[in-house]
Amino acid sequence: MRYQNDSLAQSGKRAERPAWIAGCCAGDPTAITAMFKEYSGVVERMVCRLVGASPDLEDLVQTTFIEAMRTIHRFRGEASFKTWITSIAVHVAQHYLRSGKLRRHAPLELVPEERVASGTPDIEACLDERRLSGRLHGLLDKLPPQQRVALLLFTMEGKPVEEVAALMGASQTTTRSRVFFARRALRGLISEDTDLTELALSMFGEKKGLTW
Repeated sequence: MRYQNDSLAQSGKRAERPAWIAGCCAGDPTAITAMFKEYSGVVERMVCRLVGASPDLEDLVQTTFIEAMRTIHRFRGEASFKTWITSIAVHVAQHYLRSGKLRRHAPLELVPEERVASGTPDIEACLDERRLSGRLHGLLDKLPPQQRVALLLFTMEGKPVEEVAALMGASQTTTRSRVFFARRALRGLISEDTDLTELALSMFGEKKGLTW
């Protein structure tokens, strides 16, 4: 795979290279640890956003860093390192979604059993929200992976079309098309479910000033 150094950087300025880049290229364990410590949160958040709650999340994060180490010699600094490694995370997530091996955690696993047993209003509200979110992710699983990823990057991450296109290695025209068809397909899937319609509106509509 080839990843974007930065098709967004039009000014010709180079991003600052982290001090540990040279060490990572040389396979220095201290430098590799520094890279992982600084960007593991960024990678985990992005992968989780794109694939949802999955027991494979940790493996996908590790895969992203393995791929980053394999290709780190290609990093030239035209983009920030965060942008570069985020593009790798996006590609890893897309590959996972295309593989058809997506697994989900059971909704109740997200809340400790002893808290569920207490039956407090806050826990009940939390469970309702988790169930709705789980149902919505189940519908997202029915979308083509590239449409799903483009939609989530554009709406939930709030990235402009040109940045989504760069992260996915696609044209802006293709990216706009993916977002449009993803929203239309998802709207059709949830049209008869009022609760999910409201959740989708808050997640994919109002944040971009769009009607659902």
